[in-house]
Amino acid sequence: MNLRRLRHRLLLAILASCFCVPAMGDAVSDEDVKLALIYKITRFITWPTAGDQSSAPFRFCLAENTIFELAQDRLTGRRIRDRDIEVHLLSDDAVDLSDQCDVFYMARLKKDRVSQYLAMVAGQPVLTVSDVPDFAKNGGMIGLSTRSQKVGIKINVAAYESSDLVVSSQLLELADLIDDRRSRRK
Repeated sequence: MNLRRLRHRLLLAILASCFCVPAMGDAVSDEDVKLALIYKITRFITWPTAGDQSSAPFRFCLAENTIFELAQDRLTGRRIRDRDIEVHLLSDDAVDLSDQCDVFYMARLKKDRVSQYLAMVAGQPVLTVSDVPDFAKNGGMIGLSTRSQKVGIKINVAAYESSDLVVSSQLLELADLIDDRRSRRK
């Protein structure tokens, strides 16, 4: 079995063990899949202050209102690293996102807006995720893409290393890695 097929099967296994999706008759949207994947990805990330915040809620932030209700529906009542998830919609005047977010999902944003948000969290322990094309290549930590019902993950090595987040080797094996020195595709 080739490496690409193995990687695809591992990714599907991760998704299959995610939280429940809508009832059988309902279609599963790309956003459902992406939220499930982000939720699962957080299990492979270690935050530097996790021990200090054991009772604090885990803050899942969104920049746009387009999927806020869906995120609340899918994530509220769940836990990440033994912390209850709180879903937050950021205001346009948000300045210091490191105090507000553990995960920041930038769905469907324009590239210039993404650049502004990335500048706000640069070097902070905030996991940045987006489905914007070339997100990881342009400084985001985890870029998601869906093509032909397949989900792709790209991880920017320099971005997560500068944030003091630790990414599990298991997740790194599943992803395409973007590195300042070179790109590696599997």
